[in-house]
Amino acid sequence: MKLQIEIAGILMILLTLLHAFFPKYFNWEEEMKKMTLINRQMMAVHTFLIALVLLMMGLLCVSSADELIHSQLGK
Repeated sequence: MKLQIEIAGILMILLTLLHAFFPKYFNWEEEMKKMTLINRQMMAVHTFLIALVLLMMGLLCVSSADELIHSQLGK
């Protein structure tokens, strides 16, 4: 069980790093020019928050897999 949690954590961290390439891959520079300022800002903040939550969950899984399995935290 510990190995599966650590693998999930590593995958979440890799997905976080993948977020850095989204703007170029999806051509956000051109696509966002069509949006209003508030929509551009919401898109940027939303993407950042998703990446941040994925990073924190991934780090928790990698660093504390035993605690997630055997302690009250995991229950």
